[in-house]
Amino acid sequence: MNTTSKVTLGILAGATLGLITGILVAPDSGKKTREKLMGKSKDLKNKMVDSLDEVKKAYNRKIETFATEGKSGLESIKNGLKV
Repeated sequence: MNTTSKVTLGILAGATLGLITGILVAPDSGKKTREKLMGKSKDLKNKMVDSLDEVKKAYNRKIETFATEGKSGLESIKNGLKV
């Protein structure tokens, strides 16, 4: 797991724990608390999806860079072997 993934996971875990703790100790009725939890969980889900999309994009950029560098390296070797 790379540093970006660890940081993203840590932020999401901390936000989730803080959110749940804050809602559970709030002085609202059970129905209101459940409604808040549902709303906040949807927000958290959307943030997680966005974060995962960013991680995927960063991963794909790295793979593309490695592929391009690999192709150019192979071309250099190929040209060096020509007699």
